[in-house]
Amino acid sequence: MKNLISFSNDLLLSETQQAALNEKAATLVLLEHLAEIDRRRLYAVRGYSSLWEYVHKALQYSESQAYDRVSAMRLMVRVPEVKEELQSGKLTLTTTAKLGAHVRRENLRPEAAIALLREVSGKPSREVERVLVAQSTAPRKIEQVKAITPERTRITIEVDREFLELVQKVKDLKGNPALAHQDVFKAAMQEFVKRRERTCAPEVKTTPSKPLVVAEQSQQTTMGSRYIPAGLRSFVRMRSNDRCEYVDPATRRRCESKSGLQFEHCKPFAKGGGHSPENLRHYCKAHNTLAAIEQYGRAKMQPYLRL
Repeated sequence: MKNLISFSNDLLLSETQQAALNEKAATLVLLEHLAEIDRRRLYAVRGYSSLWEYVHKALQYSESQAYDRVSAMRLMVRVPEVKEELQSGKLTLTTTAKLGAHVRRENLRPEAAIALLREVSGKPSREVERVLVAQSTAPRKIEQVKAITPERTRITIEVDREFLELVQKVKDLKGNPALAHQDVFKAAMQEFVKRRERTCAPEVKTTPSKPLVVAEQSQQTTMGSRYIPAGLRSFVRMRSNDRCEYVDPATRRRCESKSGLQFEHCKPFAKGGGHSPENLRHYCKAHNTLAAIEQYGRAKMQPYLRL
């Protein structure tokens, strides 16, 4: 660490300018590294369900910092001209991230994205926001989550007329027109979770050894069918505790994802893999895709991969 107190004014200003240039260059290098990690899906290999989660948890960026870097990287891959704008300083990381989010949300073609890039190049962040809002076809959703105390969080959202009507209906059903919105949302979410848990609850309640027998019998009766029997699905859910079962072979880190879980065959069904418990895994979408790439190759899976 340099002792800046001993620097002359000219040297301090010169070193500061160089530090700023180094930071911008380092940011671009990071985006290039993230692009290659994303292409190889190495975040999934390391046990993360998304690139954003990898940047946030493994690289220890804040949630918003991780979002900005992933969004900017995806735009740079989709529109290579972005790299030059970042190098020249005509685009900042923040404006690139906003532009990237807009391009993805509007599903713009590369030529349209390039035209928009030229329009916002060199403009300050607030002016870029005005341009993007003016060209947006989808209603702008403003959502804010802010911690107020260690126990309380304020959530700000915009809602439509149907949402308000549903809020009022919950109040009527609860028999309390003055029910606080927090209690309305909590009641609705508790009911949703209760129904989902009831749907996903294990259907076979036996000792741990019996589901294996049921599964083996089910496999024999469904040979040639892709359908996985309900009892076997329940056994796999119990084993996984409704959490992705992927484990990074290098670090032994298990994926933390509990959303969008799918049943994966270790040996693919198309290659003769059966429905035995040993051949089934409960994987999130990212690790299901990773397994498919490992089994069938990137070239065959490329049409199904979304940037």
